[in-house]
Amino acid sequence: MQNSINWRRFGWIVGILIAVFLVFFLLLHHQVSESRQAESALRITLSRMEEQNKEMNAELSLVGTEDYIVTSAMTNYAFMNKNDLRFQFTNPEALYAYTEDELKILMDEMAD
Repeated sequence: MQNSINWRRFGWIVGILIAVFLVFFLLLHHQVSESRQAESALRITLSRMEEQNKEMNAELSLVGTEDYIVTSAMTNYAFMNKNDLRFQFTNPEALYAYTEDELKILMDEMAD
């Protein structure tokens, strides 16, 4: 009876193989679960960014229009009322004729 199978040894080998399979299965299941959670978080972030992009594009289309200038001046700077004359400086540095150093030199010359 040397050709007969040792059922006890066979049971141990099958048990070990099942245990190894279960360990790998649980590890992969955990990784898949984490991947699904990350995907869900990324989808939420994507939808928020798409909404923010729509809002920014809408604001960008309004920049430079009269309504934008009025709204910007009233909300950000409290400079004007509804019926005031409206204009917007695209280059506010051009309003200053002299730099600070040039202005000091000019003031010194005027004092002499």
